[in-house]
Amino acid sequence: MKDKQDNLVWIIDDEFDSYEIEEEMLRKAGYALAKTRGSSYREDYLTFAPRVKGILLQVGFQLKGEDIKGLGSCKVISVRGGGFNNIEIDAATRQGIVLTYVPGYCVEEVSDHALTLILVLSRRIPECQEMTRQGLWKAAELGPIRRLSEQTLGLVGFGRIAKNVARKAKCLGLRVVAYDPLVSKSEMDEADVEKADFKDLIRIADFISLHVPLTKETNGLFNAHVFNVMKNTAYLINTCRGEAIDEPALVHALETGRIAGAGLDVLYQEPPDPQNPLLSMPNVIVTPHSAYISQESLTEVLVRSTQAVIDALQGRTPQDVVNPEVLSR
Repeated sequence: MKDKQDNLVWIIDDEFDSYEIEEEMLRKAGYALAKTRGSSYREDYLTFAPRVKGILLQVGFQLKGEDIKGLGSCKVISVRGGGFNNIEIDAATRQGIVLTYVPGYCVEEVSDHALTLILVLSRRIPECQEMTRQGLWKAAELGPIRRLSEQTLGLVGFGRIAKNVARKAKCLGLRVVAYDPLVSKSEMDEADVEKADFKDLIRIADFISLHVPLTKETNGLFNAHVFNVMKNTAYLINTCRGEAIDEPALVHALETGRIAGAGLDVLYQEPPDPQNPLLSMPNVIVTPHSAYISQESLTEVLVRSTQAVIDALQGRTPQDVVNPEVLSR
């Protein structure tokens, strides 16, 4: 076996503090691990880029084309998350680098989080908490609260997470409608979900939960026009990508009562500016991009992303390849 320094895997990560899982898996497979934080990336790039065989990449880290071009020995880039919009895929493909990611590792967690935001907003828990903190015990002054089982949940996007939200929401008696041009009516029928077009969904839904990838079509999908069509009693839930919402338009819609409130796990800028008005609105819940987190999901994403690197370097086809055309070269 070659010296491990000739079999180097490079992890670029600002999220995790321990790499025991990756180190153990790579050690057994005969690879060494080099670790880099974003703050030292430029300095470390000169040291590691020419000789690394594989990269484990934090999902939020941007890997640009010019950097990919300098990865002279790299065979695989494995994104430690369910998205890959921060990587120039064409550049990796031209370089002959296999790109993988880890879809579905946090389906249960994100669907739970989306439904939690719906329940908390529906029952007006933040207002209840603030009332009791002020020494008040006057539930009747909370304002109108509607029975959840008589309301409609609209899902924008109907992939794995949305399907789990639908399954759980049906147990609570919610009527569920969904918009996804890539999913057939028969597939939605099988999930006991009504297929709707976008215009109808935003008009009839009491809760709208976003589950779309970030693309040219979904960037700013929820804008002033959409908010003007939504019910003024409706709530918007976002656990996918902050860029799917035009934030200034959302702020205006919330300030003017155009919609009732929002539950947001993602924002356009993360971490947000402390002055972002969404952080202080009483009808908005903001969580710190935490929907994906559980002990089980974090272990799964680390194991699967590391295994993808090992498989690619040892001549096996890794799971969840973004650019499969590279494999046939």
